[in-house]
Amino acid sequence: MLKKFCFHDEKTCEIDRIHENITAEKFYVDYILKRKPCILKSEYVIKNKLNIDLNFMKEKIENVNVHLEKRISNSFGTGEKKKMKFHKFLSLLEKGNKKYYLNTQYVKENAYHPKDFCNSITRQMINYLPKELEIMGNLEIYQYNIWLGNNKSTKLKTYLHHDYHDNIYVLLKGKKTFRIYSPNFAYRLKTNGKIFKVHKNGLITYWPFIRSDGSHILDVYKKQMNNIYNEINIMNEVLNKKDPLVDNQTIKDSINKAEEKLNLLEENILNYKLKKHDFHRQPNARQDIPNHFCLIHTRKRKEDDNIFDKNTNIRKKYIEVNLNEGDILYLPCGWFHEVKSFSSEEQYHLAFNYWYYPPYIKTNKSANVENKFDNPYVDKYLSERNIKLYKKIGIYKQKNSNLTEILSYYKNMKIKKIKKNKKRKNGLDLKKKKKLRINNT
Repeated sequence: MLKKFCFHDEKTCEIDRIHENITAEKFYVDYILKRKPCILKSEYVIKNKLNIDLNFMKEKIENVNVHLEKRISNSFGTGEKKKMKFHKFLSLLEKGNKKYYLNTQYVKENAYHPKDFCNSITRQMINYLPKELEIMGNLEIYQYNIWLGNNKSTKLKTYLHHDYHDNIYVLLKGKKTFRIYSPNFAYRLKTNGKIFKVHKNGLITYWPFIRSDGSHILDVYKKQMNNIYNEINIMNEVLNKKDPLVDNQTIKDSINKAEEKLNLLEENILNYKLKKHDFHRQPNARQDIPNHFCLIHTRKRKEDDNIFDKNTNIRKKYIEVNLNEGDILYLPCGWFHEVKSFSSEEQYHLAFNYWYYPPYIKTNKSANVENKFDNPYVDKYLSERNIKLYKKIGIYKQKNSNLTEILSYYKNMKIKKIKKNKKRKNGLDLKKKKKLRINNT
């Protein structure tokens, strides 16, 4: 993991405030690659931003059902959900109601990822806010979300927790105070679930089958296999045409390599099933909160408390970040945060956020991070998978597979040799593998 995650090398307890326009590539190099939070101004990121308030939402957003969280004591994050019409909730806010909070809404999912970028509210909100943020360069969108409530209490806060995606948090109304910790503190902050790994980019996972970009490895294998089958079909179609201008031997060699890769992927899937069979996740400490919520809260610091002193209590080692209306917080995945929200004069606070899949972080021999602005991921899995989701929000991106690109890919591709599992003394590995192979056919 990158040492500068915790800012302790720099001995600073503040994050950068960017008061000017910044290019996407510079932002990528200076903040995204370094996994470094910062504050931006909305006029440079959310261009042509409308004044989105309660009246605007009543007029522009349909009266759909939403699921609100009921306040419990002085926190949100574990409260009972209540179904309500959106406009009724807006009316309650106008009357000063502080009992409910609109936070993450349900989005349909399959076994590996959401089937949509949007919930019922954000699908309409993105008609008035940018669907894609230029400053995030070539990162892939995971989801949009909205946060809306009313509070003036200094005691009310969310649970300390981390997210799995890079967050662009746009404060439209009110004020927010974030207390943040870098992923370097992950094992000391007592997450509800047992952490399996903290990736180089800060992504915290609770089981072994998640890549550093947040993708499930089995879904990646399946997508890769589908792509190879499509490529083999394209190459076979060209062969069947018997075009004298085409180098048939090159195509045949590429098909052979493609089939070798298919065999490798099948072996990878079998190995995945073996590892999954052997992996036993420890039960969460509590059943009422998710893995990524912490079992501790932050504590108020005194002026003479030094967060860089090793003897300072972990509950006080946070960096405090204050956001005002129009501020945007960039918070990389894995950064823990506890949030206090304060209403504006209109008796509500409102935020909209963009979640992005975190980039792949690769270091070279000198331990420097490589700049992969144009291709921030290890492969095209996310961009190809997201094509259908972009289409739902009116963004059309195409994947073009032509013969020249396919042949060039297989010409330069090197097939890795499959590492065979060592046979255990009792021979269980081979028996299980044989059984799994039969079930897989």
